[in-house]
Amino acid sequence: MDTQFDTEQARQTPSPQEMLSRLNQVNPNYFDVKAIEDQLKGKKIWIYVLTLPVSAILLAVFTLLGTFIFNQPIISFIITAALLFWIGKMFDHQQHLYKYAARQEVINRIAETEQGFGLIPHFKNFLPSKYRHMWQSVRKGKYTYIEQYVQALVLLQHKLEPENFIRIWYLTYPETDPDIPEQSEYS
Repeated sequence: MDTQFDTEQARQTPSPQEMLSRLNQVNPNYFDVKAIEDQLKGKKIWIYVLTLPVSAILLAVFTLLGTFIFNQPIISFIITAALLFWIGKMFDHQQHLYKYAARQEVINRIAETEQGFGLIPHFKNFLPSKYRHMWQSVRKGKYTYIEQYVQALVLLQHKLEPENFIRIWYLTYPETDPDIPEQSEYS
């Protein structure tokens, strides 16, 4: 009964070559929060680019209009500035919503990448200790360390020595090692 479970687990445990292939197939740009945010904004992105120049022009125009019409430059400046501040807060809130939505999309993408057997936690032996909290969180299904996740991916894709990883993998998962003969149940 136990050997059936062990062989079933061995079938579910990927080979080190499969893990290396999965690692190298992941594109770090797929997790770029800023690019996803710009993509979510779509055609509305020009509004955020022109906000400051348009605000300055509106402040000057309405202050001058208030000065000429009511002969009160300070009051017209204060009213216009308050109105522009309120409008700016609305834009800021909208900007925050886009950032939050982009961050959630990246978290969903990381969850999709880590589904099944996982990815980054299996490379923990090859990551510096500063990534410990990240891979522990990923292992628990919490994907909030987006920047560190991308840094770890890039680091592993460029600096990982496959031979060392394969050696460690076979030590961790000996049932996947093809060089070790099947052990009988009564050994």
